[in-house]
Amino acid sequence: MRRHHYLRWLGLVASGALFVYVVARANPEVILDKIRLLKWGFVMLILLSGIRSALRTVAWSCCVQTTGQHPRVLDLIAPRLVGEALNDAMPLGPVLGETAKVIGISRFIPLQAGASSVVIEDLMYGLAALTFMLSGIALGLFSLTTPRAFQWMAASLLMGLLAVALTAHWTTRRRISVLGGLLDFLRRAGVKWGFLERHQAQVRAVEKDIGEFWEAQRGLFAFVFVVEFATNFTGIAEAYLILKVTAAHASLTAAYVVEAANRAVQLVFSFVPFQLGIQEGAAAATLEAFGYAASEGVSLAILRKIRTVFWTALGLLLAARYAIPQSTREERSGL
Repeated sequence: MRRHHYLRWLGLVASGALFVYVVARANPEVILDKIRLLKWGFVMLILLSGIRSALRTVAWSCCVQTTGQHPRVLDLIAPRLVGEALNDAMPLGPVLGETAKVIGISRFIPLQAGASSVVIEDLMYGLAALTFMLSGIALGLFSLTTPRAFQWMAASLLMGLLAVALTAHWTTRRRISVLGGLLDFLRRAGVKWGFLERHQAQVRAVEKDIGEFWEAQRGLFAFVFVVEFATNFTGIAEAYLILKVTAAHASLTAAYVVEAANRAVQLVFSFVPFQLGIQEGAAAATLEAFGYAASEGVSLAILRKIRTVFWTALGLLLAARYAIPQSTREERSGL
């Protein structure tokens, strides 16, 4: 645990150093000028990111499987904002944030059903994000490489995506317990992890719920996938708006590809708070390939980070509100 603690701090220092380097390389004064240009465009960024959050909340609601009363979409907004705030702001974001979502939804449904809904929504989001990233890579290759090279690369990407889809379908069709098999393997290997030993029954139950969702809810599965995939287009709209205002010219292709790069950074480096430095570097490198200046990519990422800070602050405020004991709130209301 101590070693992991040091690694987390090392990652934070490295990402901070990368942020300083990227900003210095792109010229801080130019970046500030571009940020000032957006002005009231910040309101549009917040609205677009709010639409994205609302779509993911709808998708999460569809993933809830319970025999009792189904929670409303409005009931899930606060738990989602709290979870996403922890995801963005904390080094252990994905662990804390997804746990917060489970705790939040468990006020309305049983704990196992809540955990299953969070895992299913995360998997659906990951599948949609992977598909979107591959489409962005294909679009970038088509725009930046020769037709011959594009054909080979696009075919390789398509085969990789098809292999992943077929493997997932085969495991669910045969009802192969991947997590259960992994737990059995670790137990036979003599690995003892107290958390898994205490919660292996719940882990197996969640995996069973995932398989049943795929088998029994094919139409709902397709709908959730479409909704999750649609969330990426709010990011494209954000990138296009920022480029239109700060660079005086915008390309839908560049906006699409830079959003695909941003989604890849969020998935791979989710343990880095706000993906500090990494988002800026990825955006600068992607837009430079399309003929933009590095400062335009860095300013785009920073502007997005500012709107992320807005939603993170709101989520942390909600977390503080829910952390206050109910009795304390009642005493205050009675004063």
